Amino acid sequence: MSTETTERYRRALETRDVELALSGFAPDVIVHSPLTSRVRFTGHAELKPLLEVAYTHLRDVRFHTDTGDATTRVVVYTARIGAEEIEEAAVLKIGEDGLITEVTLFVRPLPGLVALMDAFGPDIARRNGREFAARLLSLAAKPLLAMVRMGDRRAVPLAGPRG
Repeated sequence: MSTETTERYRRALETRDVELALSGFAPDVIVHSPLTSRVRFTGHAELKPLLEVAYTHLRDVRFHTDTGDATTRVVVYTARIGAEEIEEAAVLKIGEDGLITEVTLFVRPLPGLVALMDAFGPDIARRNGREFAARLLSLAAKPLLAMVRMGDRRAVPLAGPRG
């Protein structure tokens, strides 16, 4: 049953089908943000806007790993958020009924993670009726994204091995 669960998770993301995704999650699912341990989404009511935002921004999704056992699976995929590439690993806890009860998300590389923050944060705040927070998040993320992109392109190669 666990591979059926991850197959539904994969299909929902690839087709951007929010209802299909929700059908794979337990009603009281907990989703841990890849950005901070201070944010988690609990239940379908909080998860649905997150999925809608994610499915709006993620492009070129390609799953490459699905491993684990009947109660814990790890799925990994690559995608794009705007111009940035990301790789996301999701640790899925699966209940006896085959529904996902808990998800912990991990995103790399850093420019992709910051692009995710820049795209998702304001949209999620808007969907939660928090327009001021959406504007603040958007303003705060822009300089951080510029610094991370510049550091990734210019500074990181300086520290790498000589070739």
